[in-house]
Amino acid sequence: MEHQVLKVPSFITSSALNQKIADRVISPINAMTTFLLRRSVERAFQLDEQPSGLSLNPAKPLHSNAPYISSAVDDVMYIVNQVVERSLATSQRSVVSSVLPSITRVLDSDFIGMIQRKMRDESYPKAAIQGALPPENTIIAFLVLINDLDIGCDYVRRIVQPWIERYHGSNSHEEKAEASLKSLHSLYPFEGDALYAANLLRSLQQTFEAKASELVSDGIYVVFKNVIKPRLRPLLSDAFRDIDHQMNGEGHAEAGSLVEEDDESDAAANERAQHHFQRGWDALTQPIARILTNGNFERLLTTVISYLADVLEKRIWSYYGRINDYGAIRLERDIAGLVNIVVRGSRYGLRDAFARCTQICLIMNMEEDEWAETQGSTTSVADVVDDAGWVLDADERVRARAMVQVRKP
Repeated sequence: MEHQVLKVPSFITSSALNQKIADRVISPINAMTTFLLRRSVERAFQLDEQPSGLSLNPAKPLHSNAPYISSAVDDVMYIVNQVVERSLATSQRSVVSSVLPSITRVLDSDFIGMIQRKMRDESYPKAAIQGALPPENTIIAFLVLINDLDIGCDYVRRIVQPWIERYHGSNSHEEKAEASLKSLHSLYPFEGDALYAANLLRSLQQTFEAKASELVSDGIYVVFKNVIKPRLRPLLSDAFRDIDHQMNGEGHAEAGSLVEEDDESDAAANERAQHHFQRGWDALTQPIARILTNGNFERLLTTVISYLADVLEKRIWSYYGRINDYGAIRLERDIAGLVNIVVRGSRYGLRDAFARCTQICLIMNMEEDEWAETQGSTTSVADVVDDAGWVLDADERVRARAMVQVRKP
């Protein structure tokens, strides 16, 4: 049965009674609702309590329950949920047209604005001495504020979605769009009102998520720059310490002898870089992972891994002309081991960041016939790139091949 479109008669909309209702009821409701929102956010931050018992030391248990957020988030989002429900329950388009944009503005300027000021003025992780780490309590407070934004987005999503998404069984966009308004049609039966309310709710969610996500990204970069990055280069230096990838002729014979005489000892020697790196990587990431939400930690890992891949690539290129075929084999094994450590825990999508590193090592260790086939004159460079999935261009592949000075006959 086709849905019947209802319209408010014009004599009602233009009546003196309707104007009195707008002036003496709806306008005060809108003003008081905005005041309630602003005052509630203000009081929530005045009574704000941080989660207790947090520590970056993995040996110490965490006495709070995850996610680790401040009490202001729960308080503010409870009020937002109540205001959304009560404003929609009025069935007045003029109410939601004022209240829902007011919620958006208050969340943007008061809620997100307050968190931003705290991140900038009270909890910015900055070392007191150059080269040292920021104080632990400052780092924890900053991580909690980033969590506040991430969980805030989740709360807003859960407040809005039940109103605008009620249909999950069809792939038809038209049917979903119609069914998503079912919960609002009973409250707003007149023409276009339900769709109008749904669009305001979507705008509330999208605007909040955009603002919060931008601040989360800024916060994640600050954690990377001030907490992770100063320890990452020393971590790599320590991982490759005492690992010789520039083996000379004597190293040739020594490596061959190790393989023939004692495979286990050779394997243990080749895994030294991986063991050094794994200890340092866990010490670097686990203290932060136990505080951040899963989503925020994934964002941080993406930033860290992008930087780590660039550093590893520069280190590989630094061996140009100073490495032989045995050193290239060891280097490829070490790089592969480091990548496996970083992407463990079902994070295989992050492996793509190391594509350039792995392809440089792959080309260095290609057999001559494989390299000749890759560079075959019968296949265009574009076809080779498409077929092999190269992220290195033709000149970089030639340069990678030329890194090994002496190859075994």
